[in-house]
Amino acid sequence: MFKFRQPNKSLITWKRARGIFNHPRPPESVWERQFDDSSYQLERLARTRYDQIDFGDLRYYYLDLAYVELQQDLFNYLFPVCLMHWHASLMQNQECSHSDSEFHQGVLRGNILEKMVTPQQRDAISEFIRDSFLERLDAERGFAYEGEKTPAYGWISRFNSVGLIMPGIDLLWEPWWTLDTPGRAVAALQYCSGLMYLEGENPLFGRWTPGQGGGGPCLWENDSLIPDVGWKPENLDFLSKTLTAEFVEDRVVKAVARLEGEPEWQKARRLENDLPESRELVSLRVAKLPTLLAKPPGLDGWNV
Repeated sequence: MFKFRQPNKSLITWKRARGIFNHPRPPESVWERQFDDSSYQLERLARTRYDQIDFGDLRYYYLDLAYVELQQDLFNYLFPVCLMHWHASLMQNQECSHSDSEFHQGVLRGNILEKMVTPQQRDAISEFIRDSFLERLDAERGFAYEGEKTPAYGWISRFNSVGLIMPGIDLLWEPWWTLDTPGRAVAALQYCSGLMYLEGENPLFGRWTPGQGGGGPCLWENDSLIPDVGWKPENLDFLSKTLTAEFVEDRVVKAVARLEGEPEWQKARRLENDLPESRELVSLRVAKLPTLLAKPPGLDGWNV
């Protein structure tokens, strides 16, 4: 269980999340039937001030998002809380789930972005997710490696979860790969390293061990509880056209240049030096990655 404290100058605020739904008041009554017959939990959530809701209690509502008829005014009140939980969990490298319920699963199974929001609200939600993701990338510094708790695993998995539920993955991709901040350049090199090196050879990630886990980044894993669905077709199409061997080479060079004078520069230069020898492997892997993202997770691997 955790509560979220906003960082200074964050674009992600309660005011912004609630503004998407015109700063909703709590519903006067709750008629929605909770999936686990715990409707009293919904009533308790509706009586709680939005910024005092324990994110752990959203487990009841995430199940409802996926499986029951939703009450619109209750949705308007609670979905901003879900968005803030999404951001908090991303920043803390945690899954946006509790027990058997999870944000992405609820949004996808319940067709939430098509059924429960207007086109304008859907755009605002997408922009909220974009700015949250970019804030997380901006915090990615130092090429930190901590075995299975390596911070980069968190945002890579979350990026892939977004690809499952939200069309327009370019909304996140394009500002990331401008490399406008050191954190985005670090994240770009971490991502590219997953295309450049065989297991155990990646200079930014240590070797996998039975006791500590870890290893190179898995670029197709996600942090959702969705077992049987891959990325949306339009997202796969975008990635197939955008992520090429030439793109990887260009952005590695630019990311290294962006980090000159930063603490990560010396380690970053290793990737630029290794580009010629990794070109064939990168070509094979950029061709394979969309296929892996199109499948249910965990069914295949690089094999290259």
